[in-house]
Amino acid sequence: MNLAIFALTKNGIKLAGTFSKKIDNAALFTNPIDFKQDVKRAFKRHDGLIFITAAGIVVRTIAPILKSKAEDPAIVVMDEKGKYVISLLSGHLGGANNLAREIAKMVGGQSVITTATDVNKLPCIEDIADRFNLAIEDFNKIKIVNSAIVNGRPVVFVVDDAKRRKAIKRFLGSRVQGFKFYKSAVQALKNKIDALVVITNKWQDTPSPSPLPRGEGRKGRVILRPRDLVVGIGCDRGVKLKEVEGAYFSVLKKWDVSLLSVRNIASIDVKKDEKGLLRFAKKYNLKIDFYSKDELADMPLPSGFSKFVMGKVGVGGVCEPAALKSAGTKKIWIRKQKIGRVTIAAAKAPFVS
Repeated sequence: MNLAIFALTKNGIKLAGTFSKKIDNAALFTNPIDFKQDVKRAFKRHDGLIFITAAGIVVRTIAPILKSKAEDPAIVVMDEKGKYVISLLSGHLGGANNLAREIAKMVGGQSVITTATDVNKLPCIEDIADRFNLAIEDFNKIKIVNSAIVNGRPVVFVVDDAKRRKAIKRFLGSRVQGFKFYKSAVQALKNKIDALVVITNKWQDTPSPSPLPRGEGRKGRVILRPRDLVVGIGCDRGVKLKEVEGAYFSVLKKWDVSLLSVRNIASIDVKKDEKGLLRFAKKYNLKIDFYSKDELADMPLPSGFSKFVMGKVGVGGVCEPAALKSAGTKKIWIRKQKIGRVTIAAAKAPFVS
């Protein structure tokens, strides 16, 4: 984690100096002149903030700049003697719980964790998402499902991938007796459900919440998207951002694919300077894997060999072999789709527990 450490007193500064040496590239703020401004800047730039000061000061300082569960960094507070290290904010998603435990070990103190699932040694949605590289679609629904877990109410998992379903079941073990697992929503919705967790790449496999009971359970559906799809992109020279954008979204919409499931995109290395493609990747924060023609030549061409593409880049296809190469598979998930001057294909990375 990219961390910032704040200390305001003589003893606090001494303690910060001691354990900050054990943390790579930690930014150290000792008795800053403008504490609030430094905290505000660090809040945007760092994954976690550690405060050696009274908890009240921290609460009043960060309150005006808090955004959401999905965006706020981990906040850890500790006393100047290092006796107690408190996970104050973003315990699960931000990693404050684990950070508090690690810092406590460094200083010989006691970590203080107050999240209900941790106190009761129960799993939570955030842990499952982190462990299995799943994107959370609606952060506002997390607390409803976690509440069901803590209170021992029935929680049903719909997981369309058999290997992932088995791995999650093994990970959760016997900690909660009320967990049930199904391959499809049709099977799951025959049961009484207080909370529903759906893990799938596709929108059509996501059941409507309407069959759930009235009250809290009716809203208790969390959708997790496996980040395992690679979208291969081929394009003509001089293609525009809007052309790449239009092709990408139209194909994913046609095939009913959640955007959150895209892990990265892939193409041939002669497109490394293709401005439209690069701008698209930057706009949507997508990593691009580029491959040489020799690397792509070893991959299958599910839609067949293209003489035209061979003449342009020296290999019989781009989008399909690039997607397959990056995903580490030889099975295509979405065959080549040509939209104007752009070709799109997708492959799914095999699940590895």
